[in-house]
Amino acid sequence: MTTSKQTQQKFLVISYDDDQQQWFYDFVVAASEQAAVDKICTDRDYVIAADALSLEQLNNLAQSLSEQTVESIEERERVSRERVQAR
Repeated sequence: MTTSKQTQQKFLVISYDDDQQQWFYDFVVAASEQAAVDKICTDRDYVIAADALSLEQLNNLAQSLSEQTVESIEERERVSRERVQAR
């Protein structure tokens, strides 16, 4: 039992229920991202999709967000909108 606990990781699993148009954010302990997603999809059989982020991925995402300026984010949003409109 000790070895299985050592291989467990913490994940944030984000899932979506299309019928209720509701997002769910769950903390899960699992051996892998896919195992974490599988847990949520089993527990919440009404969700249509789920994705898992490890603690490391969340930390990297938070770091990246903190390094961005409001202006640089707005510029990326503007460029993205222009690309969509050009289609």
